[in-house]
Amino acid sequence: MHRNRNQLREGFYLTGDSITGLLHSAKTVLSSRQYKELRRAVNQTVGYAEQRGLIFASVQAKAQKKRGESRQDE
Repeated sequence: MHRNRNQLREGFYLTGDSITGLLHSAKTVLSSRQYKELRRAVNQTVGYAEQRGLIFASVQAKAQKKRGESRQDE
């Protein structure tokens, strides 16, 4: 069965110690447009902690949006 690549799964964790590893993990969840915007924002940001925070914030926002949509369907 085909599964949507951009579907955020329960128990999804961002893994990796490098920014490129985190971006690669986030790419499986975000749409191509969201990923490009995230990548652009990360490239403009200086500092590992800030870049990592941007990546985690974007994936969390996607997760909250998905949870909100599923609750409205019920």
